[in-house]
Amino acid sequence: MTPFFVGGLAAVVVVAAIAAVVISGAGPSGAAEPANQRVVVTGQQLPALTDPAADPAVGQPIPELSGVGLDGQPLTIGPGDGPMAIVVLAHWCPHCQAELPALADYIAQSGMPDGVSIVGVSTAIDPVRPNYPPSAWFRREGWTQPTLIDDAGSGALQALGVSSFPGFVFVAADGTVTQRLTGEIGVDQFAQILASLAP
Repeated sequence: MTPFFVGGLAAVVVVAAIAAVVISGAGPSGAAEPANQRVVVTGQQLPALTDPAADPAVGQPIPELSGVGLDGQPLTIGPGDGPMAIVVLAHWCPHCQAELPALADYIAQSGMPDGVSIVGVSTAIDPVRPNYPPSAWFRREGWTQPTLIDDAGSGALQALGVSSFPGFVFVAADGTVTQRLTGEIGVDQFAQILASLAP
């Protein structure tokens, strides 16, 4: 076999493997992006966020969201998980592309207040838009927090009542919403809100 033939055959195999991943919608973990199965929502979905200063969701319990995480393992986010920040991100959103590395750096350098967790929701997943698959983008930016993969209908996004990105749902120890925000909020405000959630 000539070196040219072997090299050409190897290139064909690599291209076929990449095409198979794109067609199947699977990220590096093997999990489909968006999720093949609908995210299971238990409890009442939060009302749509239109004005963070007068948010009707404040004081309401968050719904439980069950599906698959970026690591391919089952993941549930719910009101019994204690105080937390839920960060809702779309891989193609320029504001998310600016906010995600800043948050990842903050978490890596400062950690989190004791008893407070941070989870992500990867949503509005579109194979033809930038940074697909999202799992590779999250990994490249240093994001290591548990992150739920939303389904093709954005069921998790709808359940959280957030319609623009990035979105933030801050949750008290009793599982109720303390506030929701959208857009780039910056590390300082994020850290301040996290500290206020600490038990």
